[in-house]
Amino acid sequence: MNALRILSFNIHGGVDRKGLGNLRRIHALMEDFDIDIGVLQEMETRPSRGGHPGNVEILCGNERPHRLLGPAMKEDGGWYGNLILSRFPIVRGLVHDLERKHQVLEPRNAVDALIETPKGRLRVIGTHLSLSSILRRWEITNLIRLINMVEDKARSPVFFMGDFNEWLWSSRLLRHLDRLMRPLPCAKTFPAFCPVFRLDRVWCDEPGYKAGMKMKLDAEARTLNGPEVRDLSDHLPLLIEVRL
Repeated sequence: MNALRILSFNIHGGVDRKGLGNLRRIHALMEDFDIDIGVLQEMETRPSRGGHPGNVEILCGNERPHRLLGPAMKEDGGWYGNLILSRFPIVRGLVHDLERKHQVLEPRNAVDALIETPKGRLRVIGTHLSLSSILRRWEITNLIRLINMVEDKARSPVFFMGDFNEWLWSSRLLRHLDRLMRPLPCAKTFPAFCPVFRLDRVWCDEPGYKAGMKMKLDAEARTLNGPEVRDLSDHLPLLIEVRL
């Protein structure tokens, strides 16, 4: 294994820009790019919204048997929210509820997986924040508190990613996250057919980074924008490559 590959992708409920089911194509995309860990937002299995409980199996296949489900909304027979799928075992999986003090139309959460890779343990966290800037600030504050509550004594490198719905490059939210973790720059992701906004982002953190130690992680992110991905969703995916 030369590099571990992570895909962060808002999959638009499993429907492409033409309104057609796209899950098998997303699975094929992960095969083409040799993805080890997928961090997906807007996973949909609710029958009332055109989903099916078997949609998770379509995405995971036999290649990525380990998964962490993050239902933000549930109905009989299905759910909607975040999903992590992995080739490697998830030794601890958590779902952080970010909306405990708010009644909102679309509750938000974060999936938090400690993954045992051949190169060592990685902590991968994925989320999808609200459209409201006020709610986004609350959600990030709550999420950081929840993440720190379960921090291991032997800290693992952390990768934090997803759809942050933050389109202002100078926002206080982004500046706050940049102080806490190292941002991995990538191109604009929304809308997929002609990207204008950088809604999807990724940060990484390594023990000692905030204390001024040099990063040992060799990690970079890029936005996939080829013809094979442009119509899969209303967002473009991010590919993160990690060399430990």
